[in-house]
Amino acid sequence: VDESKDIVRQGSVRQTQEHLRSVFSSSSAMRVIVEATTQAFWTADLLRELGHDVRVVDPNRTKAIGAALIKHDKLDAHIVALLGCADLLAEVRIPSRQERIERVPMVCRDTMVRSRTRLVNALRGVFASEGIILPTASPVRLVALFEQARAGLPQDLCEATAPLLQSLAALNLCLQTSDEVVRDNAKNDPLLRRLQTVPGVGPITVTTFVATIVDPHRFDSGRAVGAYLGLVPRLYQSGNTTRRGGITKHGNRQARWALTMAASSLLLSNGDSALQQWGRQLAARVGRKKACCAIARRLAALLWAMWKNETAFDARLPA
Repeated sequence: VDESKDIVRQGSVRQTQEHLRSVFSSSSAMRVIVEATTQAFWTADLLRELGHDVRVVDPNRTKAIGAALIKHDKLDAHIVALLGCADLLAEVRIPSRQERIERVPMVCRDTMVRSRTRLVNALRGVFASEGIILPTASPVRLVALFEQARAGLPQDLCEATAPLLQSLAALNLCLQTSDEVVRDNAKNDPLLRRLQTVPGVGPITVTTFVATIVDPHRFDSGRAVGAYLGLVPRLYQSGNTTRRGGITKHGNRQARWALTMAASSLLLSNGDSALQQWGRQLAARVGRKKACCAIARRLAALLWAMWKNETAFDARLPA
């Protein structure tokens, strides 16, 4: 569309480097709106290279599209173009290629952890269906226990589940190697070492958090960090009606999961900081699950403040 909001040209473009170059390299500089998807950032890099002003926007915050009674791609593109002309779209920060590559190891690790959990559950489910309950143990310990008890288990069932066990053992080895790399990097980085002084926070949590936030100065407050990671409660307010729900889960899943695990670890640790005391009192009042979400949100704000202000954790300070 032009400055008068009239349609100048309309068509489909394949999201490949070759086709994007052939369409946009010959065009004069224009503002291009790209909805945030898995392919949005490399597309933005390419179009910027070709001289265009690229804006990556959050489709979840484009109510004019989501609330439409008639919705299809052609109409969506027209609405996005009109909203882009008026600067009414919520932009997403475009990370550099280096920042995206640095985040990949933690994404791969998260995928392996989730795959391992599915394998363990499948293995337990198969044996439980035959009346055999496998002992509670970590995935690494479970493989060792299974090998020790193989002689007392049905031979045909062991042979049938051998692929699951082999896959589980291979994933354990890959995760062990991945964790060693993360621990070494966290040990050699001054920022990551300082952030790990917070109770319950380890190398995986700080590595994921730093890779997600990238620059602490783009946030004005700790609450903004919690909202960015989807750790604030949903809120519906209209007139005299106010309803709060669960957390929004709008943001990086790996960082949210890591902070929640750190919050759980903090509740179980033997320390006696003001933060732990507050967390335990909250867990006794509202339950462990809700308390972990609240502690995770506070940990996100605390790590952000330590990073931005270059300060160390002080256990004596009020929560």
